[in-house]
Amino acid sequence: MKITLKQGDTRHAVRAALKKADGTTVDLTGATVLFKLAERNGTVLVNREATAGADGVAEFIFNTGETDKVGVLYAEFFVTYADGRVETFPNKGKIVINVESRIGGI
Repeated sequence: MKITLKQGDTRHAVRAALKKADGTTVDLTGATVLFKLAERNGTVLVNREATAGADGVAEFIFNTGETDKVGVLYAEFFVTYADGRVETFPNKGKIVINVESRIGGI
């Protein structure tokens, strides 16, 4: 998944249908979902809870300041199930978020 947005934008959510490697939808009932956004070097810029839908859809809306860093960033959703097991999505690759600079900055 690739997303492009402008520096400082917070309007649109990162929304993903979380699926297992076999393509089946994940049951997020009772689960906690974290969204992590990092620079290429691994520096974490965002690490906070996302919304988990019973339909397997996770959603994250940026707060002010979380999209100020310009460049190619990488994101993942981390699911902790009710039994304590943890799974990372996407299970192959990363979500690529390209933050483009705004005319005149933020």
